[in-house]
Amino acid sequence: MYLSTDLSLSFIETMEIYSVRWTIEIFFRETKQHLQLGKCESQDFDAKIAHVTTTYILYAFLSYYRRVNDYEILGGLFEEMKGDMVEKNMAQQLWGMFDELLDVVIMAISKSGTVDIHAFKKSEEYQYIKTLFEDSFLSHQLFDGNNVA
Repeated sequence: MYLSTDLSLSFIETMEIYSVRWTIEIFFRETKQHLQLGKCESQDFDAKIAHVTTTYILYAFLSYYRRVNDYEILGGLFEEMKGDMVEKNMAQQLWGMFDELLDVVIMAISKSGTVDIHAFKKSEEYQYIKTLFEDSFLSHQLFDGNNVA
């Protein structure tokens, strides 16, 4: 049963209006629930406009991605992407720590004057270690090689 104040509308017209309104309701629910629409605590009007704008742009990207990859709901897509981002950040942090550890080891060795850090980072050994890390269980989560080292 559907209620309408416009009695001249047919059932089909009422359903078309309802489907458009329902899409808008889903849009607001998903942006509030998953993209934090309305959570901006800034007192600056421009910041609030920027928050809403970036939320809507992000929603447009996620909606496109959802359509291309056949996701039913945005929530599932959002949770998967959030998990990927956390894993990617962890991979970047792990690589950063590993790279820093290599720097410390190489610095200790270079004090004896036998190893040049920059030369080592261009060496096959360094590339081999980097490849081992990239081929690990985090291989699909890593950033591109241009950002490594």
